[in-house]
Amino acid sequence: MTSIANTNWFTEMAATPDKHAVSDHFSRAARSYDEHAILQLAVGRSLVQRLPAALPVAAALDLGCATAPFARAQQQALPEINWQAVDLSPAMLSEASVRGRLNARYQPLCADAEQLPLAEASQGLVFSCFALQWCNPQAVLEEIARVLVPGGRLLLAVPLRGSLQELQQSWQAVNRRPHVNALPDFDDWQQAALQAGFVDAQLQQQVMVEYYDSVRSIARRLKATGADHVSGASGLTGKHAWQAMVAEYETRRTEQGLPLTWNVLFLEAEKTQ
Repeated sequence: MTSIANTNWFTEMAATPDKHAVSDHFSRAARSYDEHAILQLAVGRSLVQRLPAALPVAAALDLGCATAPFARAQQQALPEINWQAVDLSPAMLSEASVRGRLNARYQPLCADAEQLPLAEASQGLVFSCFALQWCNPQAVLEEIARVLVPGGRLLLAVPLRGSLQELQQSWQAVNRRPHVNALPDFDDWQQAALQAGFVDAQLQQQVMVEYYDSVRSIARRLKATGADHVSGASGLTGKHAWQAMVAEYETRRTEQGLPLTWNVLFLEAEKTQ
């Protein structure tokens, strides 16, 4: 069950995490991703509905595509477009192939979103769902602007600071070690979009809440989607610390279950120059 409301949070931006570690976590989650990425897939389907009817050039990127779960819908919406499925994890791209989502018009590309091996002004669209939270907003939006042609479109959905707040607050009651990544916030992305030249950027923020029967179910869901990587974390969590965190989280239980909040940004923009 998901409930939605609007809010804004403006906080300090965190450092970019280790990309190799991020890739490793997502690679281990490649086979389980589709089954467990329920919210990510729901957000992505909403983003697909925002695809434009036509592009200025017949080339598009699904940036941070994971297993390319939106490939069929993207191709149905834009049948004449040549897509590249871009991901940092080779295992995710391999899983996309196993699931029959790659073809002559939907080709894989293993690459870092902040350093795309693509020519300037070569793309008509960049689509990205729940992937760029691992990036520096300024760096990645400048790189997206570089590869877009004038009139090219950006469609982005990304979790913001404040996501997983119940998990973060429950751990903070136990110890001060990092257990949840400090993500960029609304203002970080808004300023980065302006500085990258997306002067007409439209940003919409939504809070989405999932409910679970147990903290262990939450942990399994995060691990199965690769979202359990925490930058700066080290060592194992002891049994007593885990039990204390679970007890703290249980104080947040509602009739619907244990809440897990996602603060999600939808960003639509056009490159004007």
